[in-house]
Amino acid sequence: MSPVAAALVRFWFRLCLPMLLGLGLTAWAAAQAVAPAPSPAERLEPVAIGEHAGGLPLAWHLQVLDDTSRTLTLDEVRRPEWQSRFTLPDDPLRGREADRVLWFKFQLRLADPADAPQEWLLLVPSVSTHEMRFYGPFAPDGHALAEPVVTGMRHPWRTRPASSEQMAWRFHLPDAQPYTVYVRAESTFARVYDIRVWRTADYLESTQDKRMFDGISYGILIGLLVYGLVLLLVFGEAIYVYYLLSCLCALGALAGINGHLLRYPFANWPAAAGVSYTLMPALWAICKLQFGRRLLNLRQFAPWLDRLVVGLLFALSVAAVYGLFGRHPLLTFNLVQASVVLASAVLLAGALVAGRRRYWPAVLYCVGVALLLLAVCAIIFAAWGWLNWRPGQMNLTQGALVLELVVFAVAAASRLRLVLRSEQALAAHNLELIDALRTDPLTSVASRAGLEVQANRWLREGQPFAVLLLDLDGFKAVNDRHGHAAGDAVLAALAARLREAVRDSDLVARLGGDEFALLVAGDPHPDALTGLAQRLLAQSSLPVDWEGQGLRVGMSIGIARRPQDGDSLDALLRAADRAMYHSKQQSEAPGFSFAGDMPAA
Repeated sequence: MSPVAAALVRFWFRLCLPMLLGLGLTAWAAAQAVAPAPSPAERLEPVAIGEHAGGLPLAWHLQVLDDTSRTLTLDEVRRPEWQSRFTLPDDPLRGREADRVLWFKFQLRLADPADAPQEWLLLVPSVSTHEMRFYGPFAPDGHALAEPVVTGMRHPWRTRPASSEQMAWRFHLPDAQPYTVYVRAESTFARVYDIRVWRTADYLESTQDKRMFDGISYGILIGLLVYGLVLLLVFGEAIYVYYLLSCLCALGALAGINGHLLRYPFANWPAAAGVSYTLMPALWAICKLQFGRRLLNLRQFAPWLDRLVVGLLFALSVAAVYGLFGRHPLLTFNLVQASVVLASAVLLAGALVAGRRRYWPAVLYCVGVALLLLAVCAIIFAAWGWLNWRPGQMNLTQGALVLELVVFAVAAASRLRLVLRSEQALAAHNLELIDALRTDPLTSVASRAGLEVQANRWLREGQPFAVLLLDLDGFKAVNDRHGHAAGDAVLAALAARLREAVRDSDLVARLGGDEFALLVAGDPHPDALTGLAQRLLAQSSLPVDWEGQGLRVGMSIGIARRPQDGDSLDALLRAADRAMYHSKQQSEAPGFSFAGDMPAA
């Protein structure tokens, strides 16, 4: 790891990690901090509505009826026997999400009668409630001031009264007397208790910051999509496929969570928006896991963690399929929630394992996963009833998800840099090998470097072998009389004959000029070497055809054997050279000599 990378790692563990833990504890404390609950008598009093920054919360004033039969009508609910069953929840902002039908009842009145012309907005902070029905307001004499309004995920976008992604209902109060409102919510995983009353104009103005935040988030994700697509097109690795799909599914998941899928692409096709809302988080988690597996190389660094991730992938795949065909999407949602938390913890452990091996992208991945894990836990723990629900938790998760993908992009770039460096080092090493094993350009046999590589390999392995040193006789005369082209033709022809005369396991090399060498593998008997030398001499005596002329040269051969004549290439070449020189000097000799037959130098 470079000094800069090491410094960043230390910075992460010494500063960033404690900071993230501090932020997580702060967020948890903020989620737990709630105003003291009013008394039951105060909760049953009509809520005086007026201008209120952030909307006037009604959570503590909601009377709730759990419609276990899912069939109650408004007329039935208003009967005395059902009115008595409405209760005040102990903690309306905390509770496990479940597939249920709830009826809410509360009373409103104007704090200032001058606000009678004012239009008000009842806002339920949910985009995914299957169906919301708003009834009232009912005057003290029981008559309704407006027709019922029905909207929700099962209904087209045009049913949203305030053109709001969240469930909203426009209403008026003509005077300061108390009016009763009923709301029926059929919810699978929607949060419905944090109902607020806004001035319509104030709410629409307040959404500008959220819209800007969403636009920035989507813009960053689209930029990351383009980045991932470029990486995929250039390098074609599977890891970039999963990064690209992670960005795409994250974009779809956020668009579903924010209600933009129903508002824009599926305005008249609510069923498609509902399926996307259920499936996109599961698909995002699957792609994120696959990206993490490959980035961290868990199969190599932590095989046991990799097997655990594979199990989570299977569970998420089952959840995604069930989300398409199952009757209880909440099961899919809960499984995805649990898998995301567990998978994030597993990948965080994998990143730490890989980081200990000085794998720099793992440190960046660790940062990204930690960011999302802290933010997602705020949402999931609220869904499980462990924390109080706060509207800002969704924005925190959205920002963390986008930031995680940005960090993942940096991690992918870091990995790419490492891969490129590795490939450059490998290419340089390959060039060295190619240079060491390069062939002689004229004769296409090995060069001296190739001879050295092969001989040194056999020496390291302790293998016996023989070295035959060959020098052409009369080559200079051919070169001088017919020119270098003729000499080159003779060298190429003799090199081809030498290759044909030896086995595939043997090596023919040109040492330079008119000098050749043969490496004969194994420990051949002197008789076998004698036969080989005689065949080589016979091949060299054959004329070489060049421009209609038969060019002839002779050959002198010196033979050295390992280990008898030396235990290094230099020693063997010196021994073979002495034997070859001896055979040159002996005109009556057979044309070859063994180094072992030479007198000691």
